[in-house]
This record gives sequence, C-alpha cells and structure tokens, in this order.
Amino acid sequence: MSYSADLPPVTLLLQEVQTVTSAMRRNQRWASTSSSSYASSSSPSLRSHRLGRQGSVRSGSRRGARGSEGGVDEGDLMDGFVELRRTLSGVKDITALSPLDICAPFLALIRSPLTSGPITSLSLSSLNSIILSILPLYLTPPSLEITPLTPLQLSLTHITSALSQCRFPSSSPQQDELVLIKLLKVIDSLIAPIPVPTPTEGLKGIGNMLDHMGDESVCELLEVGLGMLARSRLGEGVRNSAQASVQGITRVCFVRLKVLRPEDVERLLGANEGVQPKKVINEESQEQVNEEKSPAEEKDQVGNVEPEKEKEIVESREGDTSKEEEKKAVEEKKEPADKIAVELTPSLFTPYGLPTILELLRVLIALLNPNDQAHTDSMRLSALAILNTALEVGGSSLGNWPELREGVRDEGCRYLFQLTRSDSPSLLAQSLRTTSTLFSTLLPQLKLQLELFLSYLIDRLTPPNPSPIPPHLLGRSDPPSRPGTPSLTGGSTDGRATPVNGEKPPIDSPAPSATPRPLSLLPPVPNETKELMLDTLTQIALRPSFMVDCWVNFDCSTESEDIFERLMTFLTRGVYPSGPPKGDGSTNLFDGLDNTQLLSLEILLSFVSTMAERLDGSEEPWSPDYTGYEILIEQKSRKGVLLTGASLFNQKPKTGLAILEKEGIISPEAGGEETEEDKKNLAIARFLRSSSRLDKKLVGEYISRPDQLGLLKAFIGLFDFKGKSIADAMRELLETFRLPGEAQPIARITETFAEHFFSFKPAEIVDQDAVYVLAYSVIMLNTDLHNPQNRKRMTIEDYKKNLRGVNGGKDFDPEYLASIHESIKKREIILPEEHAGQHGFEYAWKSLMQRSRTAGPMIICNTAVFDEAMFKLSWRPLISSFAYAFTTSAQDEHVIQKAITGFRQCASLAGHFRLLEVFDTIVQSLSSATGLLDETEDGYQMSNYPSVEKEGQTLTVSPLSIRFGQSYRSQLATVVLFTIANGNGSAIREGWLSIFEMFQTLFLHQLLPTPMLQMEDFLAGTTTIPMKASAPTPQPERRPEGGLLSTLSSYLLSPYGQSNEVLVMETSDEDVENTLVAVDCLSSCKLEELYAEILALNVEALLPALRAIRFLAESRTTAKLQARSEVRGETGSPVLVRFEGQLPYDPACVFHLEMMVSLASRSKENIAETWPIIFEYISSLLSSAQSYSVLLIERAVVGLLRLCLIVSEKPKLRDQLYIALDVLRSLPSTVLNSVSEQLMAGVARILEKDKSVVSSQTEWNLVIALFRATVAHPEASKVTLQIVQKMASSSGSSSAGESGPGLTNDNYSGTVALLDEFATAAGAAAANRSQQNRRSASRQNQNTSLGPTVERGLTALDSLYELRNVIPGLIAKSGLGEHEAFNTFWLPPLLVIGKQCINGCSQIRQRAIAYLQRLLLSTQLLSSNISAEILLIIFDKILFPVLDELLKSSQTAQSQTQYREMAETRLKACTLLCKIFLQYVIKLVEYGNPKVVEGLWVGVLDKLERFMRGERDLMNEASESLKNVVLVMHSSNLLVPPPATGTEDTRTPEQRELWDKSVERIERVLPGFLDEAIPPPTPAPASAVQTQQPSEGQA
Repeated sequence: MSYSADLPPVTLLLQEVQTVTSAMRRNQRWASTSSSSYASSSSPSLRSHRLGRQGSVRSGSRRGARGSEGGVDEGDLMDGFVELRRTLSGVKDITALSPLDICAPFLALIRSPLTSGPITSLSLSSLNSIILSILPLYLTPPSLEITPLTPLQLSLTHITSALSQCRFPSSSPQQDELVLIKLLKVIDSLIAPIPVPTPTEGLKGIGNMLDHMGDESVCELLEVGLGMLARSRLGEGVRNSAQASVQGITRVCFVRLKVLRPEDVERLLGANEGVQPKKVINEESQEQVNEEKSPAEEKDQVGNVEPEKEKEIVESREGDTSKEEEKKAVEEKKEPADKIAVELTPSLFTPYGLPTILELLRVLIALLNPNDQAHTDSMRLSALAILNTALEVGGSSLGNWPELREGVRDEGCRYLFQLTRSDSPSLLAQSLRTTSTLFSTLLPQLKLQLELFLSYLIDRLTPPNPSPIPPHLLGRSDPPSRPGTPSLTGGSTDGRATPVNGEKPPIDSPAPSATPRPLSLLPPVPNETKELMLDTLTQIALRPSFMVDCWVNFDCSTESEDIFERLMTFLTRGVYPSGPPKGDGSTNLFDGLDNTQLLSLEILLSFVSTMAERLDGSEEPWSPDYTGYEILIEQKSRKGVLLTGASLFNQKPKTGLAILEKEGIISPEAGGEETEEDKKNLAIARFLRSSSRLDKKLVGEYISRPDQLGLLKAFIGLFDFKGKSIADAMRELLETFRLPGEAQPIARITETFAEHFFSFKPAEIVDQDAVYVLAYSVIMLNTDLHNPQNRKRMTIEDYKKNLRGVNGGKDFDPEYLASIHESIKKREIILPEEHAGQHGFEYAWKSLMQRSRTAGPMIICNTAVFDEAMFKLSWRPLISSFAYAFTTSAQDEHVIQKAITGFRQCASLAGHFRLLEVFDTIVQSLSSATGLLDETEDGYQMSNYPSVEKEGQTLTVSPLSIRFGQSYRSQLATVVLFTIANGNGSAIREGWLSIFEMFQTLFLHQLLPTPMLQMEDFLAGTTTIPMKASAPTPQPERRPEGGLLSTLSSYLLSPYGQSNEVLVMETSDEDVENTLVAVDCLSSCKLEELYAEILALNVEALLPALRAIRFLAESRTTAKLQARSEVRGETGSPVLVRFEGQLPYDPACVFHLEMMVSLASRSKENIAETWPIIFEYISSLLSSAQSYSVLLIERAVVGLLRLCLIVSEKPKLRDQLYIALDVLRSLPSTVLNSVSEQLMAGVARILEKDKSVVSSQTEWNLVIALFRATVAHPEASKVTLQIVQKMASSSGSSSAGESGPGLTNDNYSGTVALLDEFATAAGAAAANRSQQNRRSASRQNQNTSLGPTVERGLTALDSLYELRNVIPGLIAKSGLGEHEAFNTFWLPPLLVIGKQCINGCSQIRQRAIAYLQRLLLSTQLLSSNISAEILLIIFDKILFPVLDELLKSSQTAQSQTQYREMAETRLKACTLLCKIFLQYVIKLVEYGNPKVVEGLWVGVLDKLERFMRGERDLMNEASESLKNVVLVMHSSNLLVPPPATGTEDTRTPEQRELWDKSVERIERVLPGFLDEAIPPPTPAPASAVQTQQPSEGQA
C-alpha cells in the first residue's frame, strides 16, 4: 500500500527513536521506582474465558520479544533502539523490515515496569505515530477466512499484548492519567477508519486495524478499557475516554456481526480447533447457551477481579521498591531463548468474530447484576452505555445468533429491568435508554420481556390515589394482570407469586438481603422519573405497528395480559393531571399540560395517526407465516370467556369450571378408550395446570377434595417424573398448586403422588408405601430447614434416622437420602403463594423464560386488520383525552394543532368503521371549545349591535364576534367541527344539539350565511327572517275600505315590517378587525354546504336533528311559559310565580321553526316520522298563541300548512291533516284575524293540490269554519272567496283537469252559509261607510266606489245564483226525493238570497231581489213537477218573510235617502211577489189545489195591503201587477165576481168567500180596483175572457 504522508517513513521512525532515546538519556534514574500496572485492574477478566496463554505461540512470541533484550536495565532497553537505528541506516523501503522489529523497542519500553510515566507516554505517542503512518503500509485485503499469519497481524498481536501489560511507576495521579490517556489514544488509532486494499485491484475500502486482529487481541483491548472503567480512583475524564474507546471497539465488532454468516463462523471455529486445540471459546459459548446455571454459579463465573491484580494497582507511590525486587519481577518474565524460536514459528491467523462478541456481551451483562456488590454504579453506567452502543449498531443482527440472543433475553433483560428501579437518576436514565434501544432493535425475540416491562411501567406510574378521572373513565378499570407474569418488583405483600388484580411489587433492591416493597408502600414516582419512563415508552411506541403488536401478541393471547387495553387506560388517564389536590382543595384539571401529560398525549396521537395512515393504504400485508388473524380474533373472544371463568373459579371453583365447560374452554378429547368421566377429568386437569390465572390455593383445595379423586389422579398423571429424584419431583409438583392446610387433603395428594411416582420404577425405592413416606418426609424436611422460627435444623443424620426401615422394611441408600437432604437445603421448595422478595422474582422470571421457549417470536406487522376492534375499544377515552388537552391548552398552539389532528383522524376512522357515536362525541367535545354555545342563563337575546361597512360587506360587531375573532383555539375548533360534520351528517345523532345551538348563536349575532336565514311564504315567496319585530300596532278587526292609501297602510303594518334604524355605537378598528377574522373563519367552515347536507339527511339522522332543534326551540318558547321562578317573600319563604303575559319577539324561535319545517319539507318520504315531532311543538305554540308574538304564530301557521301540504299526499296520514286543521280552527278570533291571510293561502294550496283531500262533512266543516273566520279580513277573504267561487261553479263530478274541490252533498250547506256571510259582511261594511259619510263635514271627499267588501258580497250573490246550474246535478247524485232534495239544495240558496234582499247595502238588495226573481222563475226550478208543498214553502219561507223584513227596515230607516232606497226595494218586492204568484198560480191550478191557491192569494193580498198603504207611488206601480194577478185568478175561475143583479149566484161557497176577502183587502188600498179589473158580468161568452188571459199574463 502506498505511503500517504509527505515525510518519508524512515525519517519519521528515526525521529520517534530520537525522541524516546533522548528522553531516556536525560533521566538517569528513570527505572528506580516500583512498578505498577495500569492496564490490568479490577475489571472482570477477559482472559479467563479466552485462549489459554501458557505455552502458546502468541504468548511466547510476545514474551520473547522482551526476553531477547537480554536484561531489564536501561542499557538493555536502549539496545533495542540502537539496533533499530542501525537497521534503518541502509533501508530505503520501510516495508523491507518486519513491522514487529519496528515496534519491538517501543513495546519493550511500554511493558517494562521500570519505565517511568513520561517515558512510557513518549513510547505510546511514538507507537501511535507508527500505527497511523507506518503500519498501514503493510495492510493486505482483510478476510474472514483462516489465512497464514502476516507480519502486520503478528505485530498487532504484540501491540495489543503490550498495551494490556503496560506498567510504569506511579508519580502523581495527574501524570498517571496522562499516560493512560495516551494509551487510550493508541487504542483509538487501532480502531480508527483507514483506507484498506480490497481483492479488486485499484479499489480501496474503509477498514481498521481490528480487521487484522484475532479474538484474543480484541479482547485484550477491551480488557484495557474495561480495566480503566473499573478503577474508581481514576478521574472522570480518563474513565470517559476509556468508555469511549470500548464503545468504539464495540461498534466495530457489531458492525462485523452484520456481515457474519452462521456457516462462516462454524467453519472458522472448526478449522481453528484443529490448529489450536486449546481454544475453548466456542465450547464456553455453547455452554453459556445450553447450560442453565444457578444464580450462585453465575455469580462465580462473572469475571471477578483477580486478587493478585488488585494488589498491583498503583501502590508504589508510597515508597520506592528495592533493586532486588525489581530484578526479581523482571526475571519472572524472562523465558529461555531456545523456546523463542519455536514460538516465533509462523502460524495461521483467525480473524476475530463471534467469540469476541459473545465474551463482550457476557462481561457487560455480568456487570449489570444489581445484586453483585463488587460492581459499582459507575461500572454499571459504563456497561449500560457500552451495551446500548452494541444494540444501536447490531441489535437486529444480534437476534439472529442464539448464542448471543439467549444471554440478552435472560440475564440481560433480568438485570436491566431491575436497574430501571434504581434511585440513581443517571443509572435510571441510562438503563431506560438501553431498554428502549433493546426493544427497538431486538424486539421480535423479546415478546414476553416487552409484556413484563410495559406492565411494570403501567403499574409503577399509576398513582395509588389518582386524581378524579373524567366520567368516561369512571366505569373502566385496568384489566387484571396475568398472575403468571413475573413482577419486576418482586412479590406481593401477601407472599404470593401470583399478584392479585395486576398489582406489581417493586423491583428488587440491589442488596441481596433487601425485601422489595409493594407498590402501595413505594413513594410516589418523582416527576423527573415519570417523565423519563414515559419518554422511554414514547420511544418504544414510535414503531407504527406498536399498538397493533401489543394487541396481536398480548391482548389476543390467553396467556398474556391485555397490554393494549391497559396502555389505553393508562395513557388516557395520563393526559389528565395526577398530582394531589391543591391547598385550597381544587384540582389541577385546568392548569395546562405538563411534560408527562404531553408525552401521554403524544403516544395516543401517534396511535391514532398510524391507524389513519393504514387506512390510507400504508398497511403491510399479513404474512402467511403468522398465525391466521381469524384465529387471533377468535382467541381474543375466547380470552374474554377464559378471564370470566378464571375470575369465577377464584370465587367459587365449581361455578367457574361449569362456565368454562359450557363455553368450550374445557373440552374433553374425542375418541379413546377412557370413560367420559376420565376424559372430563383429564381436560379439567390440563386446564388447572396450564392456566396461570387461577388462585393456586383454590386449585390445591379443589383437586384434594374427596369427591375429586379422579381429577387429582388425572392432574398428577400429567407430570413426567422419569429419571427425577423425589425432591425434584415434589418441587415440580408443588410449584403448580399450594398444599392445603389440613392433613387429610395432604394425605390424598401424597398418596396419589406416591402411586404415580412409583409407576416410573425408581431404583432406590422398593414399594409405593416407601414413596408415600419419603414424600411426606420431603415436605417436613423442607419446612424444618427453611422455617426462620426453627433454631435447630434437621441434620443429615437426623433425616436418615427418621427414615430408618421404611423402604420395604429396609433402610434407604444413605447417599440417596443425602442427595435429597442436600437438594432441599440448597433449593427450598417454595410454594406458589410464598414466592416473595428475591425468591419470588427468580421464580417468576424462571416461569417467564419457560413460557418464552414456547411463546415463539413476536408478531410484528403494521396491518389494519385489527384496527376496527382496537378503535372500538379505545375511541371514547381517546376523544375525551384529546378534548381535555385541547381545552386546557388555550395558549399552546402546538398542542391545539395536535389535538385537532387527532379529532380529524378519529372522525376518518369512525367514518370508515361506521361508528356513529364517535362523531357525536367529537362534536360534543369540540363544541365546548368553540365558544359558540349559549352559556348564558336565559339564552342569548337579540340586541342592537352596531353595523359597519368593511371590504364591501356589512359587519355586525358584537361581543361574541370580537371574542371569537380573538381566540385562535375557538376558530380552529369551529373549523374542524364543521369540517368533520360536513360530509358526515348522516352519522351524527346526539351531536346535533350542539351544532344547532351554535347555529342559533351565530344567527342571533348575524354571522350565518344568507341562505340559512330565509323563510318560505305562501304570499311573498322566499324572504329573510326579520331580526326585529315591528312596533305593535292595534289592528281593528274590520278595517275601513280604501284604495291606494289602504294598500300602503296594509304594507306598513305588515308583520314583516322592519325598522332600518340601527343603534349607533362606537367601535374600534380592532373590534372590526376581529369581527372580520370571525367572518372569514366562518366562511371557511362552509356552513352553506353543511346546511345543504342537513336538508338531505337520511331518516336515521334526520329525526335526532329535528329533536335537537325542537329542544332548543322549546327552551325559548314553551319552557319559558312553564318555567317557574323562585321569589322569596318578606318572610323569606319561597314563592313560585308562573310567567304571564306575552313573550317578546325572538327571531331565534322563528329560525328554529323554519329550519324544522324545511328539514321535513325536503324529506317528504319521511313525513310520517317527522310529522309528530314538529306538529307537537307547533300545536303547543298555537295552544298558547296569545302568549307569543304575532310573527311567530304566523310562521307556526305557515309551517304547519306547509307540512299539511305534504301530509295531504299521504292517504294514511289524512287524519293528521284534519287534526291540524282543527288546531287552526281553535285559534282565538284575534289570532285568526292576524294570520288569516297566510292561513287561507295555505288552505287554498291544500285544496287545489288534491280535491279529494277533504271528503266528509265533518272535514268540510273544519275547512269551512276556517273560511268563515277570514270573511272579515280584507286580504284573506279574497282567497276564501276565490275558493268558494270555484266550488260553487263546479260539482264534485267535475273533470280531473280542474283544480280545487267542487260542490258535494257534504260541503253544499257550508258553502251556501259562507256565501251568505260574505254578502252579510258587505251590508255591515256599507252601514259603516254610510255612518262615516254622515259624520264627514265635506261631502265632496266621499268615496263613491263600492269598496272591496261590497264587491265580494256581490260576487258571493253571483255565486249563489250560479248554483242553479249545479243543483240539478247534485240532486241527481244524491238520489233524494223531490221534497227532500228541494229542502236540501234549492231552499238554502233561496233563503240566503231572500235574506240579502233586506241587506243594508242597496246594491246587494237590488241584486238579491233580481236573483231571487230569476231563480224562482228559472226553468231549473220550474222544469220539474214541483209540488204544492214546495210552492207553499217558497211563499211561506222565502217571499213572505222577505216582505215582512222589508217592511220593518222601512220603518227603521235613518235617512231620507235610505228610506227612498228601501221604498224602491219594497216596490220591487211587491212586483216580485205578484210575478211569482202569477207564475205559480197556474201550476197550482193545474195541480187542482184551489184551497192552496186561495190561501196563498189571501196571504199575497195581506202583504200587498201592508206595503201599499199610504204609498201612492208604490200603489201605482203595483196596481198593474196586481191587475194581472186578478185577471189570472178570474180566468182560472178562482176569483169570480158576484153575478149581476137578479141573476142566480152559481158560485161555490169557497168562491164567494175568496171574493169577499179579496174585495175587502183590495178596496182598502185600491178602491174600485176590482170593478175596473173585473167588469161586472155581461152576456159576453166566457171563452172571450179565457182567450185574453195568456197575453195578459205574459205582459
């Protein structure tokens, strides 16, 4: 290899020789002090476990190099340098010399105990230069094969040997430490990376000098460093440097471990055994793996400090030793020269490898033993650091080698875990760091060790009296620990090896005699320690699959604890404060998070994050080499049954076993020749022996019962005692249960044991009885030898004496009994529940290692198969913990962001796994942090907040908007909450209450988007909910008619009228800016999209949403009416006062109502489910309508009718429609008047949508009652009249194309009555108007128009008249008789029109008389064969009453005009009477009813007499009509004048009577009228009179 330095190597070497020799010459007495070895120390000896040195080639060559100097004086040491200088004088290429020859003089100085410290230091410096600059010239490509020994390898052998034997006289501690630092620099140079040649020519790699060393050389370097670490007298700097050097060597060694292959190691070790038969590393390492040593034996083999080396430590400072002692020390190291040649014979080179690593691990683990008093804490600290380095570099590779792995799994973990209980902060921190590294690199091989460590951390960090836990954790306790799991803290307080309820006593104290205290007696964990432990847990949990691994390997295993569940409980509790209450009694719940709480939160967030990542596709496939996940899931469910059964067994064994048998946990094997009872006993026995969760005391008591003899035999029959002594057999048996205290159960157990043990035919025992006695003796001997209260122990002689002659009448073999005595004496048979202290820990650890041999490696797979089960188990405490962290970290943005991320990821997981409750919990948790919930006592009320224009938008500046804009946490919580809700609305149930409450708050502070503020109207379409009600204005029930002014007044008095007046308040720029921030934040929440999603909810989510809105609405309406406030009177006694009066207008109530109706309207198919929720609320509002504002009641009516529109489409819900209409009909008249316009618009929509929606008379009565309530309303009456008009113009048989219902038998009478009310209302309006006109001073300003009420009255009369076209069809459909049909269909409208003939409005009267005449003379009425009874009804019930009423109204006329108008009406009425009588008299004559005609004629004359008396104009007009009637009567031979004088009177008595009555009445008002109308009889023929009659009647 080429030389890289500028200085020629020969020159460099000469300079180093010059430096050393010049220093030697300056010090004439440099070798006069006594020697001391700094390299050897009290560290554990590496040589005792390496190659044997005595007589080996390497040992001889090393010592020969020193012996060849020929002496130990300064001249001998100087000769080496002189010789080297001579050799160099003729050398041009330094590689021509052997590297051993170059280094030999320096090595001799380093070895010599006569060399002073400064000279040794110079020699080490020169050696360091040679290693760095000259030895690389001899490098050859490194190899892992056995090769011939090269000069470089030989020289390195001597260098490491010299370094390990470096001795020099001590001068001062500082000087000595400088020398040792130089020595460590040499070691560092040996391990420093340097370019090395490779088998490929021209290509170089990176290596170090250790590549050319064997196992013994590397071990010597390690021994040097460890020796310095063991010297507590050395300064901290030296020991730190030594530790760094050892760590460097360790790092290099474990880097090599990564490239080692098992076949290479086997080949090297096999070939090396043939060359060097004394090498025993492989055998020892094999023994270390395969042998199971007792703790005492292990302690003896952990490299103890050799006594003679301990004595060599620098003691020479106390005085100089004599020359003789120095020479004697040198002579001891000299060897014969003839042996040197043999030892320098070249041999083969074996590179270091597995033996070195194995030896290093063995020593490091031994140093960790906390019970070994020879090792100090500083040594353990260094050992931990070195072991941590080893694991950091090659921990994963270490797991591939059983030789290395077993030591770490057993003793390494055992000592390491015990150190995690150290009181020393530095030792605790380093042990936890090493533990973290151990599990991070070697985890698959440490399955049960991880379970133990996690259980310990949970138990140690859980406070004995934790602070109050949130409600979600109150019902959740830690799962009980598996009793068979070893406790790092020794045994429990009651001495049992199976702690109850998961209690873990503390780790054993390093002192062997110390008895560990249980957790309840340990002092609380300091915060620093707790933080360290949680930090370690955080590091272990960094692996994405950590929680999955815990679930798969522990929670799904029947033999392990539920680690995942315990971790979740522990960590979620850890987010909450655990400290004691404060001095004032308050807790730390809202003081923010400390470091330990943050660490717990970090682990939980990591768990949720990894689940979310797996959800996104980053999961790993389940390996086919693993146990099927279906089997693991089944095991998890089986484990729950097993835990239940075991718990019941520990209370009542028989009950527990019955449950386990029923669930199939204990199942007899099928087949075999045994009886069913034997199979059952065998299955139970296997369970009792294998289950570690059972109370061993109860096991012993149960199997020793008299009725369980078969079970006892099956249980003991499971043991294989072949080749075992009776002491070992009893020890194995009694580890599985605790012996009962009574003699009889013990006798049964012993007897059964004797039978089974004797079946293996032990050579030393004659019969079964001897086994029985011997077994008893073992129990007694164990008690005698180990009972602390027993002062006199049983000797071997006493034991033999007690068993004399019981072996079939003979004595047992003395040696056999001695072996039993010795075995019991050395190893006590500890019953299961007596395992306490160190014994308990050793026993538990032994059990763990036995389990680990069958448990297999840990399954590590980042799979999502189990995420659903884990999330279902943990989501509630997770979300609650996130919520607490979010709530208490108002100023920590990092925690806020992390918690929000956790919420989002939980929502994603819940959506994937369809866990609806999760969304509710998230919403409820976040809503409290938004600041948008109504926290006031009486609820937010609408206020006059100032409005400002900013950036083109109008902002309402309120205290809430300012506060919200200032709070980053509130904004973030709001954004996340609505983001989660948006898209997951169908999954929310209980969370709707919080969401709608926030909507309510935003609405009242005018922060909602416009689409959410709209309301639908029958009249105005879509409008915005008014935030303030108009000033209350009394509205008269009947307003005066008017034109434009009336319209404007109606608009201004509309309930939607809103004042534009804004309260002017001063607002700062900061307030406006905060409000703008709030608006921007809410804009990013996309509330409009969420609202659109709410409107499209499925029925499962819709119903809870409606119930939530209703709850909020009721809290501001009906609840306030029902609420009672407590008022204390003068005496101090409470008085309950109910709220009375009208509640002020609350826009939030309208908001709730509109939202409920909108939700139901958009989900028409679910109206059957939504109707009851909304209808109950609206009906409760309407039942107390006068207690609420008019606007709210109007919106309730509109909402109810909007729902009725939908209900009308569902035939099955029609009854609900009628109930709703009945509720509306029951409204007070004042309320009905105020809402009638919207009411009629809604009812019209319902009737127009489906004419069959109202079919029965009862239903029509409800509708018509609503119609009648609106007749007086100026606007609503228009709609009502339009509906009635349509009905009156069509019958129920109208075509399907027509909209609206027609007239039917059910609604006919109601419709007629309704039209009557319209006409009657016109009369009232006219009267009112006339009165106003009379009061008016100026007649010029009178309005001559008819007015809308009169017009509606006229329209109603028109509709009544048009009924003539519909009535025949109705009569035909009804199937009624003539008389009944007339009374049903013709009579009502005739009566109404007749009634209107006396209406106070002249227009109504005139049109009514006209229509009455037309109807009575209409062909529809007269076309049929009208009966005399009907004709009488027409006169008696219609015409005559009209005339009577007209006569009365004339008498009560209040003005001349009114009188004149009434006179005209009377004239028309009289004319009408005559015309009708004239028309009907013909019919009556045809029917042959003269009596009827006579009676009617008399009645007509009576009416005419009363009307025409004193009315000249009326008499003139009426005389012509009367004349026609008289002529017809005369022509009909009804009214016959008396004959001429002298002529025979041929008239009938009826004719004479009728004539007399007629003359009497007519003559009183019209004298001479009859003579004029009917001339006296003449000879003219009667036919002439008859022919004249029709023309006169028609006229």
